[in-house]
Amino acid sequence: MAVHKWRQRQSRHFGTVWVPYAQIELQAVHGVFQPLALQIDSGAIVSILRRSVAALLGIKLEGGRRIELGSVGGGSTVAYAHEIQTKFADDIAYSVPFAFAETESVPNLLGRLGVFDLLQIDFDATLTQTEIRSPWLDPPGRRLWKFLIETEAHIMSRFPELEVSDFAKNAIRCFLNRGEQIIASAYAMMRHECCYAGPALVRSMFELSLQFEYLMQEPNARGEQYCEYAHISKHKMSQAIVANPSGIISAYLAASPLRVEGEKRNQAEYDRVRSRFMSRNKKGKEHIWENWYGMPVRNLAEKLNRDKEYVFIYALTSAWAHGDPFSTTYDDADAFCDPHVLFPIVKGYYARMLLTLVDSGKIVLSNEQYNFLTTLSQEMS
Repeated sequence: MAVHKWRQRQSRHFGTVWVPYAQIELQAVHGVFQPLALQIDSGAIVSILRRSVAALLGIKLEGGRRIELGSVGGGSTVAYAHEIQTKFADDIAYSVPFAFAETESVPNLLGRLGVFDLLQIDFDATLTQTEIRSPWLDPPGRRLWKFLIETEAHIMSRFPELEVSDFAKNAIRCFLNRGEQIIASAYAMMRHECCYAGPALVRSMFELSLQFEYLMQEPNARGEQYCEYAHISKHKMSQAIVANPSGIISAYLAASPLRVEGEKRNQAEYDRVRSRFMSRNKKGKEHIWENWYGMPVRNLAEKLNRDKEYVFIYALTSAWAHGDPFSTTYDDADAFCDPHVLFPIVKGYYARMLLTLVDSGKIVLSNEQYNFLTTLSQEMS
């Protein structure tokens, strides 16, 4: 990745403005790369250089294809098109078409052709800088990503037809929404080449897929159980807030005129459902379930015959998340920070969730869609 700071320029009517620039290198005829600062112009079809740049690179101007460049004001400039090997970073180099103008009266501009269609360019107005990096997905990866989105959209269009209870539908929506959030997080990290939290996302998606698989075995009963457990979670969080009276959230809630009535309502809902989520330990002492499905994640994985995945995926990524001394010095968990590992795994577990919904809800897919989800769901196995 290359980071390029913007520059200030004086405009005719709007005073001083920030303008995106890129410091690139162009290969001269004798093979040496020459550094050059170009203004980035997403409105320009092709990159434009002054006549003097051709001389700097040892390029015979008229040796290129003669073209005419139009401007917003309606004028035109004669130029000659040449392909120039261009470095955008030490590891990013492409042959880019440039139009060398006959005149010096044009600005040196980096346009779209051979640049915006091959590279990922992010303008950051907050930091007044532009980041240039290779695309986070290659062409086959882009096609797979688009097909996953299309397949998901088709499945969700059939969602209202599911013959399950409202509790089940609400629970399914919650799980799929969270799956989309994790996918979006992985997408954002890959775009910005900062997949450091990859293990945490893999762990979250794995656990989410386990819970969803468990839910869809008995969607009506377990959907209600999932939704009712929300009152247990809400009560736990409210107690945690009360236990931290100096916190910002606690101070805000304490000052709310709705606090008394809200606490009464939360307590009433908690008292209504708590018996459903009550167990006794080996010593006979009662305790509330730690989660809506009433067992440790390991037991849930074993119940679903996912125990081998648990050992490899969940245990390893949990060690990473908890700062385990072995995981901080071992490379296996770090493999989940590799985008070529992270994204297929996250997509795979989400595909498994969609496939579970399709099979349980008897949603009709094309053979291509069904086989696609099946293949994705097996990539992380």
